[in-house]
Amino acid sequence: MATRSDVEARLRGYAEEYDRQFPPTVQAESRIMARIAITPRDVAPASALRRKGVLAGVLVRQLALVCVLLIFVGLLVVGATKLRALPRPNVPIGGVPTRPDVYFSALHFVSAREGWIAETKTSLASPLGGPTVLYKTTDGGVSWQSRLTWDGPGPTQVRFSADGTEGLAVGSGGVPLFRTSDGGDNWQRMSLPPAASQVALLYFLDAREGWVIAYLNEATPGFAGVFHTIDGGQHWSQTARLDVNQVFSYGPGGSLQGALTFSDSSTGWFTGTTYSGTGIPVVALRVYVTRDGGKTWHVQELPTTSSSALNTSNASISTPQFFNQQEGVLLATKFSNPPGPASAQTGPTVLTGYVFSTTDGGNHWSDPRPVVLPGGTTFLRTLAAVDASHWFVVSDTGLLATKDAGMHWQKLDGWLPSNEHIWMVEFQSPDNGWAPVAVSGTHPTLAIYHTTDAGARWSRFSVPVIGA
Repeated sequence: MATRSDVEARLRGYAEEYDRQFPPTVQAESRIMARIAITPRDVAPASALRRKGVLAGVLVRQLALVCVLLIFVGLLVVGATKLRALPRPNVPIGGVPTRPDVYFSALHFVSAREGWIAETKTSLASPLGGPTVLYKTTDGGVSWQSRLTWDGPGPTQVRFSADGTEGLAVGSGGVPLFRTSDGGDNWQRMSLPPAASQVALLYFLDAREGWVIAYLNEATPGFAGVFHTIDGGQHWSQTARLDVNQVFSYGPGGSLQGALTFSDSSTGWFTGTTYSGTGIPVVALRVYVTRDGGKTWHVQELPTTSSSALNTSNASISTPQFFNQQEGVLLATKFSNPPGPASAQTGPTVLTGYVFSTTDGGNHWSDPRPVVLPGGTTFLRTLAAVDASHWFVVSDTGLLATKDAGMHWQKLDGWLPSNEHIWMVEFQSPDNGWAPVAVSGTHPTLAIYHTTDAGARWSRFSVPVIGA
């Protein structure tokens, strides 16, 4: 008879496999968890708990299994209602048939010849992913060498210095965190700050400087520490102690759910999860900004217009992308929530995307401007803004580019065979860029394309595949 852990592993595997067929609505899971986190719970008096102690001991195992089953059913329901037009970054577009167990989990180039890709393998035994292999090229993608392997999900960041010597592979929540100082020939596993009991936010500006915001391992709950490193995680210093409910307050309380980014050593941005529901106030979209390296934070509300009517009940926002110290953009996606039972069956519907821009380092943001994509395109999968004018987008219809900040768009993937589908895109300059693809067919595999003329022409290179 299967043990509970066996059942849980199988259910997680089934849910992950199902989820790959129904890519997620933006931040749906975060919204569900946020609602659970802020829902008041009835607490029985201590005497009642004591009287029920024996009964609880008998029921706890059954209850645990029931909870697992309920979570599984919930995942299926959520998966079935997720909007197909909003896949997660590491999943092929729209259920495209591809290699089912290996995917690109990171891409980072320091020049036209030297760069890194990460591949992650998944299975029913390891639905969250693993092993992961980090490959390096020094000849522009002609050949690749395995430089680092670990048994776990893919990295959230790969960072290398301009000369390619110092580098980091950063896992989710800093697990794992690997550092190299010789171009990837040798790696050292770094440790997170010991005072950090639960890492919520992590971001590295480059191969040396990074920040961790984590709940503190102390008796008083609700406080987070800001930790800073300037040597790639070899040493950490705590620079602040924050009351989450006060600093990152939203409605009934504070939260560290969201994303963190820094544009320089002083200026950072925290984009919180959008919430909506009974008892949660609807307010203007907002970001939190620090100008002193994370020691203090201030809320900054984004403007809206009567035509866009953006707020926390109908839109989600990305972290800002900066091209230089002053100029940057921030993307908002507006969606509808149909009232009544129909919403549970159909899920939210994407209405349009909006872009905010700044020319003073984020002190002020423009009114939201609609991003009008070519006919037939319904969503932005990835926005890579190289400078104030040149943007590249991976959408549900392929790769698009604009040279005038979104006023006009050009489709760039006419060169792609019908069985190859772009996963992500990275441009180091308006001319030099990379696009990894999934190749479907009898023998699914992976490949990568390189352009040096803004996408007019592309060169194709094969890449190794884990387990091939």
